Amino acid sequence: MENFNTKIAELAGRGFDTGQILSESELAKGRIAICQNCVLYACPDELIFEVHGNILMKYQEVGETTSNLGFPRSDEMDDPSVAGGKVSYFEYGKISWQYPNGSAIEMYEFVDLDSYELQRAPLVAKLQEIADYAFDALSEPQSSIENKITKGSKESWCGKAVAYFYAKAGVPNKTTSQFMNTSNISLFGSYGKMTFDHNGVLRKDYRENTQLKEQHMAQDAARKMITFEDIDAQYDLDILPGDIVLVDNSGKGGADHIQIVYKYDPGTKMLTVVDGNGGGFALASLGIPNNDVALAQIAADGIPISAKKQWIEDELGISLVYQGNVAGHVGISCHILLPEYQIRYEDNTSKHKRVWAIIRPSILDLQ
Repeated sequence: MENFNTKIAELAGRGFDTGQILSESELAKGRIAICQNCVLYACPDELIFEVHGNILMKYQEVGETTSNLGFPRSDEMDDPSVAGGKVSYFEYGKISWQYPNGSAIEMYEFVDLDSYELQRAPLVAKLQEIADYAFDALSEPQSSIENKITKGSKESWCGKAVAYFYAKAGVPNKTTSQFMNTSNISLFGSYGKMTFDHNGVLRKDYRENTQLKEQHMAQDAARKMITFEDIDAQYDLDILPGDIVLVDNSGKGGADHIQIVYKYDPGTKMLTVVDGNGGGFALASLGIPNNDVALAQIAADGIPISAKKQWIEDELGISLVYQGNVAGHVGISCHILLPEYQIRYEDNTSKHKRVWAIIRPSILDLQ
């Protein structure tokens, strides 16, 4: 949750003085802080934006967050289309100001979902190609695929596995080199703004690479990051095969494992993933014996391991074996993205597992 005081400090660093907070109150889907020189709005996704001056007056005139504009989605900034103008963006429109015409509201046009899907089709296809490479790796002898991925060095090889699958699809090293650890991937997905501290706490106050973010946004090609907060809130999750998954399953230091999405079912919330060095299921076709004792156990997220095996087999039409919770191979597993199956360190200090974040690169990262 972004803090009002953190936002005030961020704005001060950019040269804007909010003044002191005069009052705070709850909104139907967010929070509000009235300051001496602006109003801060905490949106449903917990991001905070300021609105001030003539734009604020216009926003208040039409009903603020209850208006057709919805919540703010930017701080006030220079209007790139008008010399000397200012603009603030909202969920469903924008308010711009220029002298001497004053403030004006412009609502966004209806979004054609067919056009949207067509626009992102190259990204979806490339990510699916990457996910298919990950799935194909399950068919290779375990020692063979391990050597291809690690090249003899097993350090961080869950990240190396994801980088390997991306590289197989022609993704450049400047992108895959950022997949070696969980903190780097979090910073990558959030343009440098979000990662976890040594206590595993999600922080959103790191310096954002706004120039790169704006370059991507200008081409409708921004990266995407879903956090455990979105999962806990049970939002509708936009997850694609090929997205990168960060998992927290050891200690209190935040995410410590990296996986890749193979399939997501929004109806059941089942997220099927492939990883390196993660101890997941193997294809029965490899001839590896099943560990029946280990299969009868309960996973760290509270789900019977045998149930996970059956769910994946039914979903994908494949036969699996479970070697036990042993790392050292490429495997397939699943998460259920419901709060009751996202076990935090605070919930169980000896045994826990949750999806910490899901990251999607920009199509521009993949070229």
